[in-house]
Amino acid sequence: MPRIAPITCAVLLTLAPFGLSAVHAADTPTDSTVAVAEVTDSTYVYDLVNDPSECINSNPRPDCGKKPQSSGDRGGWMQYTVFLVMLAGVSVVGSVLIRNVIRRDRAIAEKMSQNK
Repeated sequence: MPRIAPITCAVLLTLAPFGLSAVHAADTPTDSTVAVAEVTDSTYVYDLVNDPSECINSNPRPDCGKKPQSSGDRGGWMQYTVFLVMLAGVSVVGSVLIRNVIRRDRAIAEKMSQNK
């Protein structure tokens, strides 16, 4: 009897997504009176300073972006702050590593000098 529980759970977890998709499909409206949004212009306008043919490239070119509008935009003060915090974190980790290696080397040298 205890072997049935895992099999039952496996079957339920396998079939549950199919049952939920059937319920979701039943909830979608099939009425043709639902308003359809009309797409009038499918042309995308790039928000760039220069001409898009000069700017769109795998390597970002100078003067092809736009100035940050909010602090979280590319080139805003928040991005520079995050960069500096990351540099500080890496510096702390590096200094701790260097300090511990120097400490270990001194301890090994001290043991070597005591054994002579």
